[in-house]
Parts: sequence; C-alpha cells; structure tokens
Amino acid sequence: MRSLFAPSRKGVQGRAPAGHPYGMSQVTTMWTWFSHLLSTSAAPVRRKKAPKPEPRPTRRRAQLGMEMLEARDVPAVTIQLDYSYDTSGFFNDPSRRALLQQAVNAVASNLNASLPAIVPGGGNSWTETFFNPGTGQQTTINNPIVGSNTLVVYVGGRAMPGSEAGVGGNGGYSAAGAQGWLNSLQARGPGGNFLWGGSLAFDTTTNWYFGSSAAGIGGFQVDFLSVATHEFGHLLGLGTSSSWFGQISGGAFDGPHAESVYGGPVPVYGDSAHWADNLSVKGQRAVMDPILPTGTRVTFSALDYAALQDIGWSVGGQPVSPPGSPPAAPPPPPPFTPPVLNSPGVTPVVLTGPTDGSAQAYTLGANGQLVAAGGPMYPFPGLTGVIRSAVADFNGDGVPDYAFATGTGPAATVVIYDGKSGGTLVPPTTVLGGFNGGVYLAAGTVARDGHTVPILAVSADSGGGTRVQVYEVGSGGLSRLADFLAFGDPGFRGGSRVALGDVNRDGSADLIVGAGIGGGPRVAIYSGAALANGQVARLVPDFFALDRSLRSGVFVTAADFNGDGYADIAYSTGNTGGPRIRVVSGAVLWANSGANVANLPALADFFALDPNDRNGIRLAARDLTGSGKADLIVASGDAAHATVRVIPLSQMSVPTTPLQNPFANPATIDGVYVG
Repeated sequence: MRSLFAPSRKGVQGRAPAGHPYGMSQVTTMWTWFSHLLSTSAAPVRRKKAPKPEPRPTRRRAQLGMEMLEARDVPAVTIQLDYSYDTSGFFNDPSRRALLQQAVNAVASNLNASLPAIVPGGGNSWTETFFNPGTGQQTTINNPIVGSNTLVVYVGGRAMPGSEAGVGGNGGYSAAGAQGWLNSLQARGPGGNFLWGGSLAFDTTTNWYFGSSAAGIGGFQVDFLSVATHEFGHLLGLGTSSSWFGQISGGAFDGPHAESVYGGPVPVYGDSAHWADNLSVKGQRAVMDPILPTGTRVTFSALDYAALQDIGWSVGGQPVSPPGSPPAAPPPPPPFTPPVLNSPGVTPVVLTGPTDGSAQAYTLGANGQLVAAGGPMYPFPGLTGVIRSAVADFNGDGVPDYAFATGTGPAATVVIYDGKSGGTLVPPTTVLGGFNGGVYLAAGTVARDGHTVPILAVSADSGGGTRVQVYEVGSGGLSRLADFLAFGDPGFRGGSRVALGDVNRDGSADLIVGAGIGGGPRVAIYSGAALANGQVARLVPDFFALDRSLRSGVFVTAADFNGDGYADIAYSTGNTGGPRIRVVSGAVLWANSGANVANLPALADFFALDPNDRNGIRLAARDLTGSGKADLIVASGDAAHATVRVIPLSQMSVPTTPLQNPFANPATIDGVYVG
C-alpha cells in the first residue's frame, strides 16, 4: 500500500513529461497484517498474524482539493501515541506531536466502538508485533496492557530510502491461553479483526509542512497532516484488513456503504489496497487515494468513512451522509461548570493535556493526593488539542477564576470564566496576532493608584519568537498594557514561558520569562510596578537558570514557598530535559539584585521525578492547604504516562509525596500542563 506524493509544477497539468518524473516525495505503507492462523488442538490455542510483502512504488501526479469533515467533540476511541521508539528525536517538537494527535483525533472522533481492555494474566498471554518506527525492524512487546476503547500507536522518525516520506499500518500479534481469552481478543476490532494499534513512521529528510492551517502549505511541501491521516486509515484497516480484501471483486470495492456514497462499486488501484488514482466524489478527493499531491491538504472523505463502516467500524452511529450534504451539527458543547471548592482561601490547580480537550481543577486531599474539584471543563468546545491555563481572582469577588489559552493549531485565543457563576468574564479573544503555535499563560495582580489591578501575561510557544503581551483584565475584556520581545532577541524563534509573582514585595506581581525550546535556559524578570503603567523594565539582570549549554528551554513559576512574603522563583528543564528543579528565594534575589542569580544559594535544587526521564517537566505553584505557603505542582511532559506530584518546601530535596495519574486514561497529547 503506497501513497505517492509528487510536487506540482507551475504551468504544467496532467502527467509529467517523459524524463521528468515528479516523485519528489512519497508515503509508503510498509506493512499490513490480515491473515489468522488458528490451532484447535488440546494444547493452548495460539493465533498469529504475519506481515504482507510491500508492493512496488508507482509515480504519478494528481491535484484536487477536498474539504475536511467536521469531527465530534469527544472521540469514542482513544488514540494513545507512544514516542518511546522515536530515537531520532523527530517528534521532540511538541507542535509536531500536537499535529499528529489532531490528525488521528479528527478520524477517531467519528468512530463508535466498544473495545475491551487487554489485561493478560492467569495463564493468558499475548505478544504485540510491529515495525519499530525508529529503525524499520520488526519489534515485539510481551504482555502489554491496553486500555479499553484504546488503540496504541508507536510513532517515530527515521531517514527513509528514496523518496519515501512515511510508512504505517496495524500491528500483528500472537496469543495463548483459554479459549475465552482468545475469543475476546479476536472480537476486539472491526469486522472480526483483532486490532490493538500499530505503528507510524515518518521520513526525517522530507520537506514537511507542519502547519495546522492548510493555507500555508508551500507548493513543493508535503503536508504532514495529510500523510498522517492516510496512514492512520491503513492502521484502522482500510487496505490492510481481511474484511477490506473480502469486499474486493473485479477491480472494485463493493461494500454497501461505499457503493451508496459512490453510486456503485468503487474502483480500486492495482494493489487493491487503495481507491483508484484520483478518485473523488462530487469534487471531494478521497484520502485513501494511492497518489496524493504536494502543496495541498487531503483529509477523510465521506467515501473513506463509508469504507470504515463496511469493514466493521461504527461511524457516528449512523450511515455517512452523501458528499455535498452539510455536515451534521456537533452536539452542544458541555457548559463551563465552576469547580467545587470546599475550603475557603484555597486556590485549586488546573491540569490539562487529555486528548478530549478537557481541563480539570484539583484540590489537595488529606492523604496528599489531588482530588478533582467538580467535573471536567471544556473551555474551547470542539477543540481537542493542547490547552493551557492560569487561575486567579480576576473580578475581585474572592473566588478563583479560570483563564484558558489554546495550544498549537488554532489562532492564539484566550477565554476567562467566572469561578463563581460559570459565566464568561472575558469572551474568546485573539492574542499574539493570531499566532497558531500555542500560548502560555500567567495571572497575577499589580498595584496602580492605590488599587489592585488583575493582569494576564501571554507568551508565544515555539516558532513564535519571544513575544510577550501583558493585559489588564477588566469588565468584559482585555486591555493591553505591554507588548514586547523578551530578552531583546528578535532572532530567537523558540518561544518563551511566563510566570507572575511579587519578587520584591512591592505589591505588584513581577513578570518572569523563561526561554523556550532550542534556547539556553535564560530567564528575565520584569518589574510589575512598571508593567502596571505600561512600561517594560528589568528588575534584575537576565541569567541562565541552569547549565547554559542546555537547549531544552526552561519552565518557570513564582510563589511564596517559605512564607516570608516574597515570591520565590522556581525553574525547571524544558522539553527533552531531565526533571531538575531549582528554587531561588525572592528575598535573597532582591537583596542581591545586581548579582548573577545562577550563583545565589538555592532554597532547593533537586530532581522532582525519575532523573532518567527526558520528557521535560512543567510546574506551577499554589497554596493548596490554606497555610500561606505555596506547594509546587510538577507534571511530566511524557505523552504516554501522565504523571503529577505535589511537593511542599519540606520535600524539596528527595520528594516522597505520591506520584499520581490524574486522568482516567494515561495518554495525553504531549504530557500534562499545570496552571
């Protein structure tokens, strides 16, 4: 199964002239698992699958646009992306992970399924087999546990031969044990085909376009989202499952749903694993076409969804509408429900990262475990990408309010909800000029003319430079106080992260900015008193928080950990770094305001999680107990293992507080964010 991408040539239509093959890049599905071997002897029953040989490449060109189907809010099938085999670091950039999650969620959100959990034990065993995305070699894992309604997809990058841009497909397995165990495995998947997941690999040398919007694709670029969507279709069984091939006859696919959409048997390509070249219905190109063009985006069509129904998937609980009919309206988004706070004076922490676009507030239980404060919140209904948050009393009613910002994908947007009524304090508002690489948030207050003024700081994530905006939060909207490049460096494009805290105890929260990925762990601190009046002035000289040779960026937070009235600064290694955290006293910093902060004694310098974890660590600070002292809340950037820990100052040497998985499903888009 091979999808070929060829760049269009300006002024040329149809086939390439002889001697000028297009074939500048291509996507190849390297494997397919579909045959079952069954033994029924008295010995334990065993089933195995084996890979199908790879077909030869074909090179052609086609051009036709297509519109994306609208997805429902919450996928019935969770796609757990595992990057542990990405030894090349191709997916170290969080924006690439987010785009891949967006691609698979767009399809999974239209699927209904009841996939039982796979839990070996008691004499029942199984082995999953797949092609290692980092090497291309066959790999096995013995007795993994797979959650209910979950597909595990191993993802990575490697340099591929020729013009291949990506490979993907569903995995194989072998199993042994009781007949009931084997029957349960066999029933887990569409059309009687056992499906636990598979692998996707992408070429590290291809001229990729990683944007979320199709508008920016260059004419000779390969659209990553299109490639990922196509290969995910193969993983789901299109062109790979026995139920697909069982409906191929006379060079056509005769599944009833596909025939209904197409108007008869659907012609297929020579490999029988794709639709015929350049196939479309009423101007809508099918993503399972064998030849997909560069310079454009192609996503799942009604025909592709109909074929999923024909191989056994339930798509939206009803037949796919014919092309040209308007998409079904999504269900009304769940309302914002204020978190339930039982202890006055306690400010909750908000965790985000689940693949359904939800946010959840937590307080701290007596046993040191985080306790959900009410149900999940969906600040951007329909958005299933990364969301970040900040908590503060923006309207002065004594109850925490909740600010949310979009991650990679949509135009940078901020919304603030009233923590008491659930109403909207600030409606969805575009910031950072609509930058679509993601936003970081921080909230606090500054003093001006004898009054306390709530402020919100926003910064651009990777790709957006070090632009920071500071807004006053007023009745019904945001008023900009400052808009500047942190560090004074217009050339750095790794983004930045922000925090707010009163470092010098003058009644105004000062702005702390840490450099994003690709930069050294540089930190700048700007005077909150100056920002209150629309001015930008450094409070202390910039400094490197950790080893200046690191290029993982730095996360920052600020709060009073020791109860002396000064906001202490905590900073950690960013993406790809170990979970090291250093905390510097605000009082010591201010008393030595001309010194290099990196040389000042630390309140704490420790590893908050496993020192071998290289997924980075995010952090926030919050008084979760009402003691007047802040606790540090840390979260791992590991997408496959959502891990959170609450650490008081007394534990900031060798933490022993419990590690927690705050979500029902450990899979996240790119780890957990705290705000």
